[in-house]
Amino acid sequence: MKLHLGCGQKYMEGYVNIDYPSSEHTIQQTSVADEYHNLYELKYKPQTINEIRLHHVFEHFERMSACAFMASWNSWLIMGGILRIEVPDFETTFKKNFSMFGTKHEGVGLRHIFGSQEAAWAVHYEGYSKKRLEKIFTAFGFEITQVIPNDYKNTYNIEVIGKKIKNLSITDAKNAAKEYLADYMVDDSDTEKRMLDVWFKNFETQLNKTFAN
Repeated sequence: MKLHLGCGQKYMEGYVNIDYPSSEHTIQQTSVADEYHNLYELKYKPQTINEIRLHHVFEHFERMSACAFMASWNSWLIMGGILRIEVPDFETTFKKNFSMFGTKHEGVGLRHIFGSQEAAWAVHYEGYSKKRLEKIFTAFGFEITQVIPNDYKNTYNIEVIGKKIKNLSITDAKNAAKEYLADYMVDDSDTEKRMLDVWFKNFETQLNKTFAN
């Protein structure tokens, strides 16, 4: 089985195309989805999925949830299974659309980085780059096999294709998440440590909903 999560209007043959129903969308009026699900509640049996792909969906997840999904997708995928994620390329979008003198594409760049914001879900919670994607893929048991940049009308994107090379236990997933999230700490002060604890609890809440065990 191959999953296309958050399919929108793009139907992919050979995949189970999954999305919110049209009633949850503001601009999209029809749906091509095979199934309707809330991705925050979606769960499959361990090692039963061959491929998972998301195009301009991953950036809509809070980084704690993104970690939980990476661990959960690892648990769904067979060994050697494929994970494909395409997101806005934060670094390239910033470099191309912003300068000290200003450019006519600043608004487009800001929208691409932070989301279109016409709905509660249409917000981007993270700015990904090749380096950041490689970090999260590696942390959760994937080996990068291909990195594909692309652009469209002054928006710049990056797709990373990874192969599952390690089965993660719950303990492995928690250790990986704590290390990954710690990278966002400003320092080792008590306040920052409490912040990390909050992030980690949110991660655990999502992990318990979607991790296959």
